[in-house]
This record gives sequence, structure tokens and C-alpha cells, in this order.
Amino acid sequence: MATQYRIGKFAELSGVSAKTLRFYDEIGLLRPVGVDPRTHYRFYVPLQLKELASIVALKNIGVPLADIRSLSKKAGSSEERRAILNDLKKTVEHSVQMAAQSLNWINAALDELDDSRRPIPVVVKRRPPVLIASIRSAVQSYAEIERFEKELLEALPQQSIGDLRGVLWHRCADSGSLEGEPFVTLKQPAPRRSVYDVKQLPSATLACAYSTLDNDSAEQSYAAIRRWMNIRGYRLAGPKRELYFDQLLEIQFPLESA
Repeated sequence: MATQYRIGKFAELSGVSAKTLRFYDEIGLLRPVGVDPRTHYRFYVPLQLKELASIVALKNIGVPLADIRSLSKKAGSSEERRAILNDLKKTVEHSVQMAAQSLNWINAALDELDDSRRPIPVVVKRRPPVLIASIRSAVQSYAEIERFEKELLEALPQQSIGDLRGVLWHRCADSGSLEGEPFVTLKQPAPRRSVYDVKQLPSATLACAYSTLDNDSAEQSYAAIRRWMNIRGYRLAGPKRELYFDQLLEIQFPLESA
């Protein structure tokens, strides 16, 4: 008769705790060869030390217990084991890549702390499409856009004007010209008039930062978003958006992967 070990002794010989052995029994990963019907003691045989070593080795390199159990039940072939390990390899490689990206982002955040100015946080938002009324025009200065904002608000019926207003910047000063499009969201349809357009502002994934209304603060937020995009490999996917919230300006850059 083959030597049998009670669970405590088998745990000591295998280097795996009795608690883990009970768990492996419960999930059908490693069953004892027998259980005393009176005392409920579990018994294991020496051959199971090898089986348990295989389980532990796979677990230690990250193979999920469900995959290990599947291999054990099927007496898994080398090809099945290779397929599982290749899947695990891809997962780990992806994790390493993501960790390297995170490290770059952390280093960039640390570099910002070396700047005398307070870091400007950039967050990603996903926004659905929204109906807007707008006026698009080339202007000589950023301040000039206010005239078109006023013209838009005066032309629209008050009952149509929604909660949000802002500007789409198709061209900014760094391009050599300025072209802006003041807009307001519409809470109900507005009559079509030549002075403004009614259209849908498309859904977008946006890199966003906040500033006060003065030019210096806004430029710092614009620069922070550009740095954030460069580090993460994004590029601009449409006109930049500015939203007004009393004395707060939300700057939004639509994103696409570079």
C-alpha cells in the first residue's frame, strides 16, 4: 500500500499551506486521494507532490488557477500549455508596456514640480454630440470674438439658449491667423437664420484643463495640454474648444492617437 500523508504532513513536505491545499480541493484543482468518512481527514500520496509542484510552478509565473485546472483535468498537452503560456506572455508584455508609459508620465509630473509655477492638471473627458448654434469668423485678436458672441446671443430666441457657451478655435495665433466660432448649446430647436449656423458638435474624447479668463492663465493651460499630449502620443482631432463657467475657462483639445 502506497504511503499516505495527512494534510498537515503533506503541507510540510510540499511547502504549501494546509489552507491552500483545502482551497485546491474545494475548486477541484488537487483532490486528496482519500478522506476519512469519520474524521474528514484528507490523505495524499507522494506522487501528488510532483503534481502539486507543477501547479505551484505555473501559478508562480502568473498562470490563472482556472487555466491550471483545465490543463490538469485534460492532462494537458504541450501545445495546450504553450498556448496558455503565450497568452500569458502577451498579457505580461502589455503590462510592461503600460508600466513603462506610466513611468514616463510620472517622470513628466515630477519635472513639472521642478517648475516654479503650480502644475496644471489635465484630465480626459468623453463628451456626447450636442446641438449648437454658432457664428464662425476670422478675427484680428482674441478679444474681437466677443462681438460675435454678443451677436449670436442677440439673434437667438431666449427660450432656445442652453446652459453652455464657448468658442471653437479653428485657427489660433500660432498658425499666423485667428479663426473662431462662438457657440451656445440649444435646449430646443432654433429658427434657421443667416446670421448663425445650427449644427451638431460631434462627440469627442477631450484632454481638458482649466484656467481663469486672463490670457496668461489660458496660455499656461494650453501649454500644459500640449505637453500632456506629446508625452502620451496624442494629436489634435479637431478645433480646440473653450467653455465658459463664470470666471473659469475650460480648455478642451479633441484627441486622436498619433
